[in-house]
Amino acid sequence: HAKYALKAREWFLRNACIERIDFYSKIKVFDAAVHNLSYVFQKAEASENEPLRRLHEPALGEVKDLSTGKQKDLNERAFFPEDVYRLPPSPTVRLEDLCYTSKGMVVHADERKAPGAFTLEDVVSDAKDETHPKPFVEGKHLGRWLPVKNRWIEWGTNRAPKLFSRKTFPELYDVAEKIIVQRTPGPDPKSCYDSNSIRFDASSVGFVLWCDLEGVRNRSIQKQARYPDEKQRSKFPRREDLERNSRRFSIKYLLGVMNSASAQDFLRAHRRSNIHLYPDDWKKLPIPDAPLDAQQPIVDLVDAILSAKRANVSVNIAELERKIDRAVDKLYGFGKQNN
Repeated sequence: HAKYALKAREWFLRNACIERIDFYSKIKVFDAAVHNLSYVFQKAEASENEPLRRLHEPALGEVKDLSTGKQKDLNERAFFPEDVYRLPPSPTVRLEDLCYTSKGMVVHADERKAPGAFTLEDVVSDAKDETHPKPFVEGKHLGRWLPVKNRWIEWGTNRAPKLFSRKTFPELYDVAEKIIVQRTPGPDPKSCYDSNSIRFDASSVGFVLWCDLEGVRNRSIQKQARYPDEKQRSKFPRREDLERNSRRFSIKYLLGVMNSASAQDFLRAHRRSNIHLYPDDWKKLPIPDAPLDAQQPIVDLVDAILSAKRANVSVNIAELERKIDRAVDKLYGFGKQNN
């Protein structure tokens, strides 16, 4: 599923006869975190061949036949178990075109500047004080919708964050609102909301609306998008376009979509690991391209969930989540199939 394998997938379609592809997405074939598949092919002309595509679920040998077609009409998505995810009929925009996406800081001493000088536990505390003024989370502290807990990190001293192995940049954390997710959530992704300038480590991934980083320039951001007066590369989008487009979206609307059943279906179908969710897995998530007034019902439901969770972390919000699932499905164009 990795990007670097794209050309290999395309080559097999054009230059080999693919007889069968078996997907074992939910079966642990090897002691590894990756999704497994096997394929049978031969060196032969195959433009009219229709590969047999089979999903083994929930056990090896319990097979569901997936859709197929003539090889000349297929693309590299033939190597993905597409039947587990419906492509949205409605217009969508990718999450990466709305949010700058980054894993968090690496909180131990820089290997070159101060090797072995301190570890994460040396710079975090369970209590806030003058030395530890900033809220801080690791991936394990993140729940669904809100962090389960936070600690406090040393900040503004001679070592923190100056000597961190990867200190990132402060605007990533100090924006008014952002979304943070676990990098290792297991089968069920967890996305949570932050409006408290929480710092997070590399076991988490943060999402910040492009418009909230307007004017912030650094090498990390230049790896995803660039302004016209920065050295241009054809593969990078224009930052001003991303900023303008992101203003049409509410971060709480994005949170509702990211925690919806449809988004989880997409991630299950496209993620590269049964355990990890990498930033690139999230970036391609299609977001319904809805006007702000159509986003508002989902924002209202998210606000209700956040209020309920802040009052009682164990509160039952199942009905509110079902309402979000129905609202998101409707915006994707799935509503009629579900009603």
